[in-house]
Amino acid sequence: MSELNYVGKSWRRKDGPDKVTGKAVYTQDVKLPGTLVGRILRSPHPHARIVRIDTARARALPGVKAVITVDDTKGIKHGFVETPRYPPDQEVLARGKVVYVGEEIAAVAAVDPITALKAVELIDVEYEELPRSSIRSRR
Repeated sequence: MSELNYVGKSWRRKDGPDKVTGKAVYTQDVKLPGTLVGRILRSPHPHARIVRIDTARARALPGVKAVITVDDTKGIKHGFVETPRYPPDQEVLARGKVVYVGEEIAAVAAVDPITALKAVELIDVEYEELPRSSIRSRR
């Protein structure tokens, strides 16, 4: 049997020095011209009805390119996997009601992270808090 050339041997990685010194460039480090930054507005409540969402101030902020709510999704749903047995059945953003803290309410696309964050803060959502004990179904 011949001796193995690579298995069981220690090899110096070509990218090792760049990674340990912080010089390595990762995809998150690449900034292409015109790339937008996204941010999500999330629910602060574990169970609440969404009474109203007003995105006018966020949309008016200079540098904001888009603000969307569930009304902009045209009813398109998603799921972990899309197969006949497991069809997409989840809303992209909350529709009418939230059932956990952090559920996605709206999304913003802007020219930079600070503008995106400011836009999220300008979205006004009115909630009607619901009893936690009644969280059984989505709608």
